[in-house]
Amino acid sequence: MSRRARCWMLIAAVATMLWWPSAALAQDGEAAAEVAGVVAADGTLRVTQTLTFDAPLDELTQVLALTRSIDSSHFHRYRISNISATVAGEAVDLATTTTATQVEIRMAVDGAGPLILAYDVHGATRTEQGQDGALTMLQWPLIQGLPVALSQVAGVVEGPALPDMIGCEAGPRGSVGRCAALGGGTFAQPDAAFQDGPRDAGDEVVLSVAYPADEVAATADLQERWSLDRAFTVSWPTVLAALGAALLGGALLLLLHRRAGRDLAPSAAHAIGSFAPVGPGESVFRVAEGVRPGHVGTVADERVDPIDVTATLVDLAVRGHLLITELPRPSHGLLDWTIERTEAPVDELARFEQELLDAVAPVGERTLVSRLSGRLADRIVGIQDALYDDVVARGWFEQRPDSTRSSWRTRGYVVLGLAFLAAVVLVAFTTLGLMALVLVSVGAAVVWVADRMPRRTAAGTALLDGLGALSALLATHTTAEMPRGRELQEISRLLGYTVVLGGKERWLEAMVAADDDDTVPDPAVLSWYHAPGTWHLQDLPASMTQFIHTVQGALYSR
Repeated sequence: MSRRARCWMLIAAVATMLWWPSAALAQDGEAAAEVAGVVAADGTLRVTQTLTFDAPLDELTQVLALTRSIDSSHFHRYRISNISATVAGEAVDLATTTTATQVEIRMAVDGAGPLILAYDVHGATRTEQGQDGALTMLQWPLIQGLPVALSQVAGVVEGPALPDMIGCEAGPRGSVGRCAALGGGTFAQPDAAFQDGPRDAGDEVVLSVAYPADEVAATADLQERWSLDRAFTVSWPTVLAALGAALLGGALLLLLHRRAGRDLAPSAAHAIGSFAPVGPGESVFRVAEGVRPGHVGTVADERVDPIDVTATLVDLAVRGHLLITELPRPSHGLLDWTIERTEAPVDELARFEQELLDAVAPVGERTLVSRLSGRLADRIVGIQDALYDDVVARGWFEQRPDSTRSSWRTRGYVVLGLAFLAAVVLVAFTTLGLMALVLVSVGAAVVWVADRMPRRTAAGTALLDGLGALSALLATHTTAEMPRGRELQEISRLLGYTVVLGGKERWLEAMVAADDDDTVPDPAVLSWYHAPGTWHLQDLPASMTQFIHTVQGALYSR
């Protein structure tokens, strides 16, 4: 090896170590390149590249791209096979490193060449439309990934038919211009040929040749890059698919609710409560047998709420099972009450009423309302269970509303989970992101509709209709028709229902109006509600409102 050659190699090695971390990048020296391509009928391209260097080299690394971008969302993927390299007819040592985007070929040159690299390309042909019909377009960078500059480049591509179109671009990747010379596609020169140069290290020369579609097969492997824009593509197919999924999901939800959650039609409407005449201009409140205030709220909203328990507590007191006693309030102190059991009247109790009675007023004990939360903490679930069981036993619901909600809510969460998994798959691998949103929405709708699945029987629906009429009656019926001298007793009987259905304030005011002497304290004028010695009946609206709110607060804070 000459002294000049050793000098050039030393300079190249030092430059590589200081400035470039990869041997695949630019090296000193130049080479002349000749490329020959052969296109087979099956679309495979055989490339033979010959490099002649102006100075000896020990090793050359060339990088061949396995992908080529079309736009921000699409790219072509290629497959390289049958790689071989020779120098002066002798095979040379080579090593390849393949990644998802490129194959790196490291070859031992040991001289100035010529170095011949050959390989097959799969995926370089695609279908396009020409003026006279379908064409198969071959496009491949015949020169690419070289670490040395090229003084001149020449190439020819042979195909099974006369080319319909030939194109050639050269320059840095992504910023190419036209080749210096281009020819072929004629009977005199059928093969596509090009010339170019000089080219910098890393430049590429891309040849495009179109053949008749029936002569060369298309092998393009078109891939899509994931992106939000791609996943949520807005087009007629994706919009129609999403709309179809929405309509189908909505129809299934509607059908599901109609078949499993819609109340049965009542056989006949009947009044739940009324004001029965007992004399000229006088009437008393009557309610259907066995319909308690706790039933009213549960049938109305399908839940056992604190207001239902509070109304039951007031009703038990009015019916003589409990005595509510308002305690004297210290200056600036909070109002409080005691609840105690009385001598039980001849009045049958439902199981939920008995459990509530046992919880708030054990025999021989008084309970402070301010401590009611602790009393009910371990018992309220049993009270609610008993009330749910009671509305089923009386034939107002087919199944317990809470069990129905829980069962359908579990199914809803399963559907939502499956919809979410399907949405992840659709967003990750397709352009049907809009449909994915619809699927998740349908899954969420199943969870939402679970609370509306408790189904009333025909009797329950009739009761619900009657409750609407009763609510209107309590809100509008005159309060001045109670039998004289029995106003407090008769109005008290409907207070539990007004706690749930509304109208409580107007009936409490009617009780105040029944006081024939508002100058005299009335601490024990009501059999079910006692108060301090200075208490007047006109204090009843404020006292009852505070009592109801305090009991509800205790139930909510348990």
